[in-house]
Amino acid sequence: MIMNIGITLKENAYTPEAYAYESYLKLKGYQVQLDYTLDPNNDINIYFMGTRPFWNKNEGRALEIHEYQSLSTPPHAQFKNLAKKIVNKKPNGRIFLNEFVHRDLSFSDNIPYIYRDMGVDETLFQSPSENPLYDIVYCGSIAGRNGLIEVLRRLAGTYKVVVVGQISDLESSLLKHENITILGRVERKDLPEIYRNARYGLNFTPNIYPYNIQTSTKTLEYLASGLGVISNKYKWSELFFNEINYQPVWLDDFEFLKTIEMDSRLIESFPLIYRYAWKNILSDSKFDVFLREILNESI
Repeated sequence: MIMNIGITLKENAYTPEAYAYESYLKLKGYQVQLDYTLDPNNDINIYFMGTRPFWNKNEGRALEIHEYQSLSTPPHAQFKNLAKKIVNKKPNGRIFLNEFVHRDLSFSDNIPYIYRDMGVDETLFQSPSENPLYDIVYCGSIAGRNGLIEVLRRLAGTYKVVVVGQISDLESSLLKHENITILGRVERKDLPEIYRNARYGLNFTPNIYPYNIQTSTKTLEYLASGLGVISNKYKWSELFFNEINYQPVWLDDFEFLKTIEMDSRLIESFPLIYRYAWKNILSDSKFDVFLREILNESI
């Protein structure tokens, strides 16, 4: 039996997992619809939450899986989490980033679930250029990360920095510096070449809930691309680097930052990052097994 799986896209969100799902499931023989509006008559539709209010009735026969890859952001994060829990319709299954996200949403029903961490696209497993254009790449949002602009300008006092991601005119003006190149938002297909042309990747995540318990996708991507990592200290980063036995350059060690050798830490010397390839993440989480079990339980 060939299953038809719908995977929703979001207009203004970077959702690498959606494309990873599509690739993984097609290799296993599934029919996949990757779109902003899903066919209600698919076998299963996967939604990245968000809200799907219980008063909006299903128009078709598709079973629903709700995916929670992050928690609500300040202000009033806990209240927003509670509101989602009350308002969202009951799905047939759920996917959570990790135990922290599952715990803090605190669903009390018996709906089946799995944990599925973030992964890395195959195209990002590469070795960096021997003559990169930049010393440090920062990929991600600027908004809501208090102190990031100051950190980027501080690093630019010694190193060549490139900034990738959505950036406002005000943020662009504040980052104006002879050693800072702003590329802005780019296509996913362009990321490997940008990473290949840097030596280190910067992870700057506010040490506040819920940012500090969520996986830094960019950190995984930097490591996969053979870059060294510069990071601030917070709950996830300290747990992650300790788990994989990797020593980043910590941002609070500014004197060391001014003297670090800009030599890349090649991926060949760090094989543990391969566990975060999407095919391994999805296989380890038993993603397709979960889908089949959801469908079989409904028959």
